Amino acid sequence: MTLTYLDEFHEKPTARQKKVFHAFLDKQNLEYEEDVDFTLKVIDNATGEMVGTGSIDGKVLKCIAIDPTRRGEGLSAHILSQLVKEQYKRGNSHIFVFTNPKNIEETAGNVFAGFRVVSKTDDIVLLEMGSNSIEEYLDDLKFQTRGITETEKNPIGSIVVNCNPFTLGHQFLIETAAKECSYLIVFVVTEDRSLFPTEVRYQLVKAGTKHLDNVVVLKGGDYIISPATFPRYFMKEFADISLRQARLDVTIFGEHIAPALGIKKRYVGEEPFDLVTNAYNQAMKEILIPKGIELEIIPRKDVNGVPISASKVRALIREERMVEIIDLVPPTTYSFLISKEAKSIRDKIVSSSSRH
Repeated sequence: MTLTYLDEFHEKPTARQKKVFHAFLDKQNLEYEEDVDFTLKVIDNATGEMVGTGSIDGKVLKCIAIDPTRRGEGLSAHILSQLVKEQYKRGNSHIFVFTNPKNIEETAGNVFAGFRVVSKTDDIVLLEMGSNSIEEYLDDLKFQTRGITETEKNPIGSIVVNCNPFTLGHQFLIETAAKECSYLIVFVVTEDRSLFPTEVRYQLVKAGTKHLDNVVVLKGGDYIISPATFPRYFMKEFADISLRQARLDVTIFGEHIAPALGIKKRYVGEEPFDLVTNAYNQAMKEILIPKGIELEIIPRKDVNGVPISASKVRALIREERMVEIIDLVPPTTYSFLISKEAKSIRDKIVSSSSRH
């Protein structure tokens, strides 16, 4: 019997369409993520039943599932092929896909042909395909940090920050860590999902750390807290999957990035409020320490007993209480915030209810 399928392509699925995808994935103990750009729905042409689905979020293929009763019919390969074609139409030549390790072990044929394993944990495998690779990424990091060496007493340390925007809390964290390190590499989260654009955040971190000779500021790219490694970071909703994804992101750092750059210590700020960041800190404790990478959690800097946070700065901007921000951010950040260049960002914050 010849099996034929009908593909439906849904750009920015509607709420009604999302309910269908939620229901289908729920049956497979999977979750449909609301932030996807595109979803493929595969229908059995003979019965009209939905038999498979897959989605795109930026460079990432996700939410891929087939009806368990239809395994062996080539549906997984079909879905991946269609999603990859759609990515190329969108101009994305570097593509990632999440899957369960069992899918790599159990899938017959060449479903993942062309994909390379980036890293894996007990729960998640991240694969990539295309012109770029993690090896090229590491080579670029090595080039940008050439000349950096570890002294006998002080290690090379690292911090990953988003800085939405850069505050005195971030500056305190970096200054404290820099005192203990021969060099401190600061990675700024690259993904443009924050109210402050990537380039602005990056430049504010550079300006706010210019006085520290042993600090190197780099863009994190696709392999540090990105939609490819830790998409839940940008959703700010805690679930068990947040911890699983955090473990993957930290594993990539511990297995690839830290060894390539000679990083022996990772610093984080204490985070008593944010559940997703707490999950990330927990993952670092579990994964980095056994790999010989020290982890130090630094208490938050406060003003009058209240911890400084970027969310507080954004709240003050939203309420148009700019003068009160002076005590929370370095002069370099404040000068930008009140500038004409920042007006569009201030307007966006005032009209937005986003937490990020």
